[in-house]
Amino acid sequence: MSKITVNRIKNYLEKTFKGKIDLTDIEKKTAEEQQKNFLSRALAAYSLTVEAGINADEAGKAVTDGYDDNGIDAIYFDRQSKNLWLIQSKFIESGTGGIDNGDVEKYAKGVKKLIDGDFARFNEKVNKLQDDILEALDDPNVKIQILFAYTGKELSSHNKASIDDLLNEQNDPEEILFFTNFNIDKVYKGLETGVGNTPINEDIMLSSWGHIEDPYKSYYGQITGTELGGLWDKYGRRLFTENIRSFLGISSVNDEIIKTIKSEPENFIYFNNGITILCESIRKKPIGGADKAIGAFHCTGIAVVNGAQTLGSIGSLNTTNPDELSKVKVLVKFISLEDSPEGFGQRITIATNTQNKVEKKDFVSLDTEQARLKIELKLENIDYHYKRTDEKVIADDHNYMLEEVAYSLACLFKNVDYSTMIKKESGRLWEDVTKEPYTDLFNQNTSAQKIIKAVRIYRFISEQMDDMAWEAEGRQRSIYRYGNAFVAHVIFQKMKKAIWADSYTDFEKFFADELPEMTGRYIQQLEDTIEAEYPDAMIVYVLRNYTKCRRLETLMV
Repeated sequence: MSKITVNRIKNYLEKTFKGKIDLTDIEKKTAEEQQKNFLSRALAAYSLTVEAGINADEAGKAVTDGYDDNGIDAIYFDRQSKNLWLIQSKFIESGTGGIDNGDVEKYAKGVKKLIDGDFARFNEKVNKLQDDILEALDDPNVKIQILFAYTGKELSSHNKASIDDLLNEQNDPEEILFFTNFNIDKVYKGLETGVGNTPINEDIMLSSWGHIEDPYKSYYGQITGTELGGLWDKYGRRLFTENIRSFLGISSVNDEIIKTIKSEPENFIYFNNGITILCESIRKKPIGGADKAIGAFHCTGIAVVNGAQTLGSIGSLNTTNPDELSKVKVLVKFISLEDSPEGFGQRITIATNTQNKVEKKDFVSLDTEQARLKIELKLENIDYHYKRTDEKVIADDHNYMLEEVAYSLACLFKNVDYSTMIKKESGRLWEDVTKEPYTDLFNQNTSAQKIIKAVRIYRFISEQMDDMAWEAEGRQRSIYRYGNAFVAHVIFQKMKKAIWADSYTDFEKFFADELPEMTGRYIQQLEDTIEAEYPDAMIVYVLRNYTKCRRLETLMV
């Protein structure tokens, strides 16, 4: 890259992020040092505007660079796309080279500390984001995006080895950490396509198209997977700036979308709900004339407001599966906001993402076992809420929720994979009401008394460990935060089987006398065993790892 390219990037960073990044910690440095620090911080923020699709103000607030940053120069939790971004950046004046390997190693150690909840050695900027980071780690669907932003051409072999070591160590046996090499080529490409609020204007080809003129102009038809893949390559998550959710990446829903594309692309249009796109304006181009078979349209201010998972999944296959994408057709609706009343676009966004939305958990309400349990629990003066409602319910002694009942029964089940599933992918517990794991938890042998005992024990253990987490820090706190389902499973397996009989009369004595001692003993044993078996692994992922939890269970005595 030429010096001109570096200067263009520098000018953009200065223009865009001046006054938006905290520099108070370097006020005593020389002007030259301040400028160097500003450019690296601005580069970290800029990478978030491109890769996470946020605006410059948000990105500026995400910068954590400074003393005791442990190599992490920016942190941003995207709740919509369920990504936690951890950035390291370096502005290189020459436009060549990479990042010092000592800085990469420092960053890797910082990532591990952060994920283990060890904030003691981080600066105030990082600690202010502690709640966001812990919220992200609590969600098993959140992926961690590690990104190196630098104005150099490529990373050294030592850099790559250090990154690979971190990825291999933590992505066992599944991918949790993902790496983005945001080098000068990507930096400059972002300037070419525009970032932030720069409008997206494109010519779109539709087949079998139709239109609505009144009261607001709209065109609908079929678009090819290839064209959608091209849009994704060019603009990425910027397409979703108006959407309720961005692209979620790897998820069960998107896995199904990708599976259909790969196995039966010709049927995709029948299985998929399509995409809704808002535009500032739409103009039919002369090509094709009035023929409805094919039409070209110039769209300004494009924003995908429904169908982000469809478009993102298609985009992820654009390079690896171009043949399949060429066979894919997707229903798409373009709505022009020209001459529409204020707030109309927002109403469309909300409506298309909420109306008639059915979640897999909703199918639980069709299971007759649930209706039976609701009646049995009502006889015990407990209201069991297993149907989705707008009623606000607080779980207490007289109100049980589907989720905690399922979690309690999952811990009670003999297979430790089910308690691990609570922390890793809880939706699988009710994904299909006709087969395991759901049918292992809810069946004719599941009684109201069994549920009451299981829920009370699960709540007790969880509350004990929550209280302990408040008093702890680092890896110990992470064990208390994420280990409740595992500890509950172990205790359930170690309890006398007679306790689960509906006729057992000494449950209250067990609950008051034996359960507290067992809880304390197995919490301590879990802590000791993890540190002995997995001293270098991040706690949150140990307790979401099926293989590791199976191993831990064998060591509980």
